Amino acid sequence: MIGRANRGSMRWAALAAAIIASCARAPENAKLPAPFTPIALSAPPVPLAPPAPPAPPAPGQGPIELGPPWAPPSEWTGPGIPPKQYSLFDVPARSPVLAYAAFDRDACEAELRRRDIAFDRARPTAGVLAPIRLRGALHGVAAHSSVSPAHRARSEKELIDCRLALSLDDFAAALAVRDIVQLEWSSAYRTQGELGCTAKYRGQQHCAALAVDVTSFRKRDGSRLVVARDFHGKLGTLTCGAGAPARNELWSIACDAAGREFQVVLTPNWNAEHRDHFHLELTVYDWVLVR
Repeated sequence: MIGRANRGSMRWAALAAAIIASCARAPENAKLPAPFTPIALSAPPVPLAPPAPPAPPAPGQGPIELGPPWAPPSEWTGPGIPPKQYSLFDVPARSPVLAYAAFDRDACEAELRRRDIAFDRARPTAGVLAPIRLRGALHGVAAHSSVSPAHRARSEKELIDCRLALSLDDFAAALAVRDIVQLEWSSAYRTQGELGCTAKYRGQQHCAALAVDVTSFRKRDGSRLVVARDFHGKLGTLTCGAGAPARNELWSIACDAAGREFQVVLTPNWNAEHRDHFHLELTVYDWVLVR
């Protein structure tokens, strides 16, 4: 078991290294790349034979009961990125994330309207298939950037892809059960010049406005869960695992979202670049990375 897992770790090292870079800050003198034509994301050339994506859940449907997706922990103690049973698993069959990722702009916007989600179509934005701005709460949860209200209407930090909005809507429904009424992010859309995506994932990640870096949650009683202050993690610690209870509510929020609303969930346990936020990302791939 030890040998197999160590070999598995090498497979995921390159993947993790590419994802890590997407949240790093760009140097002030970084040059922005020339705009490129927005592309619709497609499945990898050699897919891992995912199940047919399910239809999006109907409005008002309760939380998806996926069951624990993690395999029992192994005896792995090797260096580098932990293997699949520690941090990666397949998208659960009942999760709608692959269906969301497959939407084109018209289908996605139609789904937003079906859910009565208030939004404005944003101006064409390089690399973003279906740019929008939310105009209201999701299930009673205000979801927006840290930019002041007076500047949100013009800030690119408010710009997200329509498909990410569907995942955020599901996420907000789960947060509302916890009596959370606000989530705030520090970053959503970023260009490649701003290190919004890696060369391998060009046209995805923050470059496609398919990821947000959530920094805090506010509850109805006015209390706040701040990732930088309240997560209490440790670099290299596994955030979610089979039979491992969540250490606090922020850990629970991260683990519950993995595979249900997002395929990539990175926390302060992952590396120093994530010390103050959760990176929550929608992808077209049939694997989930949570650390």
